[in-house]
Amino acid sequence: MTKRSDNQRVDKRGEAHLNLQLERYVVNAYENDFGIDFEVNLTTEADVEGDDLQQVTGEHFFIQLKSSAGFDSDESVYADLQTTHIEQYLDQPLPVVLAVYDDECEEIYWLVVQEFVWDELSQENEDWSEQTTVRIRIPRSRKLTDLNRLETAITRSQNRIIRNQSRDLSIGEGLSFSPDDFTEVERQRENDRLSYRGLTLVKARQQLKRGDFDEAEESISEISESDHDDQAKVKALFMEMMRRNPAHADQALEIAEYAQKAEELAHELDLEVDELIATVHKHVAGLFVILEKREEMMFTDAVQSLDEFGVSDYDLLRDMESRDLLIGELRAVEAINRALAMLLEGDYYYEYAVCLSPIIDYLSSRVMVNTLSPKEESGGDDELNPLVDQAVQLADYIPEPETEFNLRKSAAVYYYHTNNPDTAKELLKEARDLAEEIDDHVLVEDTDELLQRIEEQPDPYDHSDDGDDSNSVEDREEAAKQILELQGIDVDAGNDSDTGDYDPMERAAQLGVEDADPEEYYRHCEHLHLAYSPSYFGRMTGVGSIGTKTLWCKHGGGMSSASLTRMFSAFKDEYCKGCEHHCPRPDDWEFTDEFANQQVSHPEFQEFLEARDDALTPPEYDETS
Repeated sequence: MTKRSDNQRVDKRGEAHLNLQLERYVVNAYENDFGIDFEVNLTTEADVEGDDLQQVTGEHFFIQLKSSAGFDSDESVYADLQTTHIEQYLDQPLPVVLAVYDDECEEIYWLVVQEFVWDELSQENEDWSEQTTVRIRIPRSRKLTDLNRLETAITRSQNRIIRNQSRDLSIGEGLSFSPDDFTEVERQRENDRLSYRGLTLVKARQQLKRGDFDEAEESISEISESDHDDQAKVKALFMEMMRRNPAHADQALEIAEYAQKAEELAHELDLEVDELIATVHKHVAGLFVILEKREEMMFTDAVQSLDEFGVSDYDLLRDMESRDLLIGELRAVEAINRALAMLLEGDYYYEYAVCLSPIIDYLSSRVMVNTLSPKEESGGDDELNPLVDQAVQLADYIPEPETEFNLRKSAAVYYYHTNNPDTAKELLKEARDLAEEIDDHVLVEDTDELLQRIEEQPDPYDHSDDGDDSNSVEDREEAAKQILELQGIDVDAGNDSDTGDYDPMERAAQLGVEDADPEEYYRHCEHLHLAYSPSYFGRMTGVGSIGTKTLWCKHGGGMSSASLTRMFSAFKDEYCKGCEHHCPRPDDWEFTDEFANQQVSHPEFQEFLEARDDALTPPEYDETS
């Protein structure tokens, strides 16, 4: 028979007390190998009389629980944590709470590890990371039963973590170099040319310079899709990546796929440098995909700020999605920083420079999204990211015009998005000279367009001259489609009429766009009334025509359906044929939103809608029949 030790019994009692004292929250055991025992979801008590239901808020934190039979001090308790665990806690996107159970007095004491390191440990002992363990003391005044104090600390710590880890995502921070490191670059120039283009791809590169994209694609695909795995194929995969714009999520996904193939092939061929470059591009592409998700979320935020479309649990859903996106960002940044550091450690400075341009392009896009979003912290985007300064320095030492062009152009776009148009124009003019030097007509044209844009609109966020878009609502279907697409919903995906397979959300979006313009139905007859009842999906996206539509006439009857277009045909057959009250509206009649609101408010129509909701009396029209 196996007997439990005293320590095991104390540990069990500590876990029991922790679960009891945090019973108002959702506490889950956390299985891992780096010293975290529990994940906790904060909750709020429902504001309903006589109801003790709780609502999960979306705020999370981790707990590392240490248990002891007792302590000598009446003032504090303590625990010895491994330094490696503390360092891992500092990398976590969520607060990590150290909880110490004193079995003698049956109390649990706590502190947030990240705040302890930032505010105390690092101030008192700069060399703590060189130790094997660190003793952390917690005053007995910090009892776990003080849940208000705990929640305040969790919220405060989470905000600090976001500021620290999300400030430009720390890409490139901690990496440094000296211009003296470039004394060997000229010697490597020809070798680097072969390494990053490949002699077999020179023809394709010349075609791209001339703007012969179809011919270039054929040349590149001939190598990238071949069965022969060699270094030339790796370079062809790189060219496939370079030809795509990661600012478009679909192309960013293609870049990630090509980069994954290049990374795996480079690893098989023992091409360490190419593997690192592919790793950078793969994760930068992933960051662009996440950034588009944040843009979509930003637009949904705007929709949810409107009273008529607010969804009660939107904040919870948003917090959970935002947390997942932040975790994805941090993981990608960690992989990028690790690859950049390895390039610098191996003295691959030219290759390091090659990687900077796509990273800075991402940072520029992120600055723009953060500036436009009222809910996201800018994270100090008004401060120059260290990588941009590095890129400008490197451009003076890189002996290869195309890479120098990319560095100057990327830095220029970043300066433009951080409201420094003069520096942006200066860098772009230098980049344009380089494009002419290498006789790349496409790059010259692109640079001229950027220069003209900055000249005409020095402030990238000033859209005062875009004109009055109020008339755009006349095309209601197109407006509904744009609203959905801005939130990442593919309206054109549709359904497969041959197999009957369809995505319910995409189908609902299609019907919402199809039914967005009610004018033709109102023109049919002066006695016809129409009401939109947005579904949860419709209220979430701000498209009121997604959901149930109801047609009603006091001389006939009413119908409800998800498809207004198909229901209208059945409605006419049922109620309009031979109706002596049928009265089409005159040709000069104009539809307005005010008219629509007035006819929905008609007392008899409201009675019909209420009766439908309460008793489900109107016949439900089945659009599939």
